[in-house]
Amino acid sequence: MIRNLPRRGALTIGAGTLAAACTRQTGNHWDLAQPWGPMEYHVVNARRFADEVAKATNGALIIHVHAGATLGIRGPDTMRAVDEGIVDMADASAFQQVGVEPILGLESLPYMVETFDELRVLYQIIREGINSAYARHNQRMVYVVPWPNQYFFTDREIATVADLKGLKIRTYDKLSTDLAHNLKMTPVQMPTTDVVASLAAGSLDAVMTSATTAWAQKYWDFLKFSIRANHTWSGVILSANQQSLDSLSAEHRDTFFALAQKLEPEFWDIAGRDDADKLKILEQNGMRTITPSPDLLAAMRAEASPVVKAYLNAVPEAVPLVRQFLDRVGRPMPAI
Repeated sequence: MIRNLPRRGALTIGAGTLAAACTRQTGNHWDLAQPWGPMEYHVVNARRFADEVAKATNGALIIHVHAGATLGIRGPDTMRAVDEGIVDMADASAFQQVGVEPILGLESLPYMVETFDELRVLYQIIREGINSAYARHNQRMVYVVPWPNQYFFTDREIATVADLKGLKIRTYDKLSTDLAHNLKMTPVQMPTTDVVASLAAGSLDAVMTSATTAWAQKYWDFLKFSIRANHTWSGVILSANQQSLDSLSAEHRDTFFALAQKLEPEFWDIAGRDDADKLKILEQNGMRTITPSPDLLAAMRAEASPVVKAYLNAVPEAVPLVRQFLDRVGRPMPAI
């Protein structure tokens, strides 16, 4: 159920959606805000979760999934929107909340995590800290599901680090922006909902994102190359307002979280398959995939090192978590 307008700043909600929400008469009706397109797997997953909850509670809890930022809530607004009860639930990439909880940027440290399996290890280590971070903002994490590998999608072929110089590239947080600066690119930080308009206007030469989003937004209309940079990872965290959760019976609340726990591994498997599936479609539409040469990859890793060091100095509570993770995967701790 959409509640009061925000106390701080300005978030706009579509009038038609608000009117529809206000006319609901029976049962617990919750609104779940998502910035992703309706066909992206995070939205498909959320609809699956909503269907399972409705069945398991015999309709006592109905979750209405609003994709494509139709409620006016974009990624960086998500934690505050749920905190203030503007919506009952919302999801966004964890790194978009670092302005209020810097620990949520840990997973997106460039070249910290190398594989999907390593990402699972990292979440085993940091999950308790993430839960605590969300609890400080009047909400609970429901589940987390990652994006697949990340790419640089470009309008030109990239063979050396010099080819990146001056490229106007969409970035998504401070860490990716700092990495782009170090690579002598021109970063433009923006949410995914603004990317296509910027590409159409010619104000971007490149985009950092996953093959999933590139497929959903049909990047082949604007860009020709996908560089498998694999420079960062990102988890999408679904959270629920604490007062909304408290309004449920204990039985239904237990059912809600039991379903989240059951479905999360399935959602991870979907994420793991999606990269190859969507990359194939991009290539069928004329995009060419490039694997960075060893020299290019080494140069990118070298420029990532000061970004990691700066983050760990600024967020000291992340240091023992990073050390524990690197010990588990058998790599040395970076100098800080």
